Amino acid sequence: MQRHRNVTDVHPICGMFPRPSNGQTDVQPSSISSMRVGTIVGVAAVAFLAAGCALVSPVAAPVVPTFSETTTAPPPTSSVPRPALPTSCRSLIDGRQLDNALGLPLSVVVQTRIGQPSPSVGLTGRVSCIYGIPSPSGGHALELSLTTYRDAAAAAARVPVNVEALSIPGVNPVPVAIGQLSGSYLALPDGPLLIASAGIYSVTVTLGPTSFVPGEAPSRAATVAAMVFSVVRA
Repeated sequence: MQRHRNVTDVHPICGMFPRPSNGQTDVQPSSISSMRVGTIVGVAAVAFLAAGCALVSPVAAPVVPTFSETTTAPPPTSSVPRPALPTSCRSLIDGRQLDNALGLPLSVVVQTRIGQPSPSVGLTGRVSCIYGIPSPSGGHALELSLTTYRDAAAAAARVPVNVEALSIPGVNPVPVAIGQLSGSYLALPDGPLLIASAGIYSVTVTLGPTSFVPGEAPSRAATVAAMVFSVVRA
């Protein structure tokens, strides 16, 4: 007589409750009564637990949002470029500082003249400032001209050309210090003048023939040129 082994199937719902197989199991008669009681209790327990498993629905995994990688650029900074050439003489030099430096009330009367570019020599703009009441001969106590060029080389190249064009026989240019810069000074009879360049800028300072004593004229002209350069190159 062939004997069968007990086979236990896994419960499909909870995966933990054994069920009897379709095979047969040898049982002793003396244990039939105890088995009936155990079977009734076991069946009730299995039914209760299986019902509990059926009531518990699987918990869905939390949905984690995904975000596409983005690169945030810094906001563009807007800046208004400083004009290379002032359009007003009052914005070029402070009148009170000018009067104190020269010892004359020149800023009471001031005229502004805007020149035209000259591309052939690299000149990109010019502003001229005329200070003081004109003399009977038509001259002024102070006249300065600020010129811009396309680059520093063009500005520096024009200084000796202009000095030569303004020179007269018997008057030679004299170097004058303007801080760490140097200019060319001409003691002309109609009014001494100083020409210098710094970067793309060139400055010409012309003094009235009777505005200053001859010995003071070079330093006064250098003072005005230094004031102009300190403003435009700031």
